[in-house]
Amino acid sequence: MSFSIGEGLTYFQRFRFYVDDKGVQEIRGSGRKRYVYIALRDLSAKLKKTDEARDWTAPAVFTYSVVCDKSQANKSLVHGIAQRADLGVNDIDCSTIPVTLPYVQLRRNIWAELSSLATAYRCHLECPVEKPLVFAHSPYQAEPLDENEYSYTFTGNDIFYLRKISRADYYRNTVRLKVNMPISLERREIWRYEDPPVFYDDFLQTHYPFRYPLVREIENGNYEAKYRIIDENGKERNVVYADQVDTKEEAEDRLDYDGGGFEYSLYDVTTHHDRALLTLQKENDGDLYNAAIYGRPIILDINRSCFLRDNEQVNTFGTAASNVTGSYFSEFEINDKPHYEDWVVRELAERLANKREITVKTHRALFNARVGAKVKLEIRNEELEGIISALSLRYRKDRAFVAAFKINEE
Repeated sequence: MSFSIGEGLTYFQRFRFYVDDKGVQEIRGSGRKRYVYIALRDLSAKLKKTDEARDWTAPAVFTYSVVCDKSQANKSLVHGIAQRADLGVNDIDCSTIPVTLPYVQLRRNIWAELSSLATAYRCHLECPVEKPLVFAHSPYQAEPLDENEYSYTFTGNDIFYLRKISRADYYRNTVRLKVNMPISLERREIWRYEDPPVFYDDFLQTHYPFRYPLVREIENGNYEAKYRIIDENGKERNVVYADQVDTKEEAEDRLDYDGGGFEYSLYDVTTHHDRALLTLQKENDGDLYNAAIYGRPIILDINRSCFLRDNEQVNTFGTAASNVTGSYFSEFEINDKPHYEDWVVRELAERLANKREITVKTHRALFNARVGAKVKLEIRNEELEGIISALSLRYRKDRAFVAAFKINEE
């Protein structure tokens, strides 16, 4: 289905119909009524059906990536996720959002992951006919937002039905955000050997005897040295990802022992990013005082939260809370505050605005309309603007075409 904005002007494709394996089905109803059933294809269905199990060879973990940047697609999270559905740079129309995310692990289907990313950065996400994927119109994008760009202006001549209602179900005066936040730390010790038995020397220094007939697990091969760090509160935290890890030579330089000597016959820090595979061997009996590995770790700050409320509204109407969880939130500084705090500020302001929902019906064939588009209404002496939240296009054999829009007032 194509549309044109005027007689003699170019036509643009908007909807695509197809005939399934049964062909176009013609069904005869009662009397002289006849029906033709036409199938519609959801262009996002491919992304919804593709999950991390579809291709185990593709990486499901992304580190130190920006949210979206087509000029460096190899470090763009949107492009990296979409690539798992075989979408390339030319298949994606996107804005540049230079927020860096230290660690992302995909756990759901591609459409769900992109939807969560769009929620965290307030983007419009769509699979239109023109491009397989659109990710744009974010307040966090580098490109300036054109606040006065309207995809369409409704006038009194277009509209035959107009209704304005309060969006009371959308109103909230309290927002609570809780997320598991990946945190990147400076390079530090991420593993230290501490397996029992442990002895103490005359100076009360701990050491680990490697003496016959004792054979320790780290000597048997493929010992898993799981990365951990000690935070500023003295609490041990698991490392989900580490890079800039010691080379074998650097790790062997950190070995401190009596007797021996000691060296790593196996030192594998590339197979996994959260642990090393080690085999420690000795020439003769000895005592190991220290074996450690350094690297740049990423940890998860579990249940990082942000709470914001409007006290005046709460005192007037009581608490109406929105509890939000999600992923892709960041500590990246925006407007002198971390991104996740800025998101909560914007969310509360939007929920407090308590704008109306406007329903508009017209006979105009606005096939180019899309959810998320900004429109303007000029009605009598009143001018309104808003964002399309839903639309329907209705065809009837014996009645005029009707395009209906739900518009959230800005």
